[in-house]
Amino acid sequence: MKNLTTPFRIVFVFVLVLFIPSTNVFSQSNSRDFKNSVKFNVSNTLLYDNSYQFSYERMIKENQSLNVFTGYQEFPLINVDITDVNFDKKSDRKGYSIGADYRFYLGSINKFKGPRGVYLAPFISFFQFDTDRDLIYTNPNTGVVSNANLSSNFNLTNVGGELGYQFVLWDRLVIDCVLFGPSLTRYKFNAKLDGDISGLDENEVFQKVIEAIKDKFPGIDGITGDEGIEKKGVQSVTAVGFRYNISIGYRF
Repeated sequence: MKNLTTPFRIVFVFVLVLFIPSTNVFSQSNSRDFKNSVKFNVSNTLLYDNSYQFSYERMIKENQSLNVFTGYQEFPLINVDITDVNFDKKSDRKGYSIGADYRFYLGSINKFKGPRGVYLAPFISFFQFDTDRDLIYTNPNTGVVSNANLSSNFNLTNVGGELGYQFVLWDRLVIDCVLFGPSLTRYKFNAKLDGDISGLDENEVFQKVIEAIKDKFPGIDGITGDEGIEKKGVQSVTAVGFRYNISIGYRF
């Protein structure tokens, strides 16, 4: 099982080592009071394919801000091992994300006011991924070769809280790090085969595809869920999730 958080942890440690010793050098007590920031999520590019996620943060009150994000990303192509079935290397993938958090910068801890320093925030987010891929089935009894299109849909809804730290360098540059973000996450999987193929167990295909998707998210792969996969390739799972990310941006 591939652990998607490993590349992020490497980047996160690198950022901390690089910037924490320099915080006092770049931070200025008389920094200009910019209320807006636009940011690009760097860590998402390590987790997903063709990922472009942007966020906008607006200071609402002193030490309080609203941060919203949206983006496009594709779920990594999964490998599914099914007897007598081969998958086309080509695929049609797409996906989007949207979410928000309301931040409370801790004035009692931070040397400077927000949007700089340690913050706590409740958050909500939604991700959806769609994949279409052709499969080729060779009937072991008759030798007949059949083709079909397999479409899979996967979405997750997160509600939780996060602990983060935002660096402000040279008044304009921001580096936003969500350090710890536990959530209650609802995962929903849907797989559909376009066309009936004689001799192929569709339920086995759905089972294998959904399990392969779940393997990409450590912590939920062993959870069965409250809807059987045999129910037209649909399964729902509620589990504990976690949010981590690093974004870089510009204040104005």
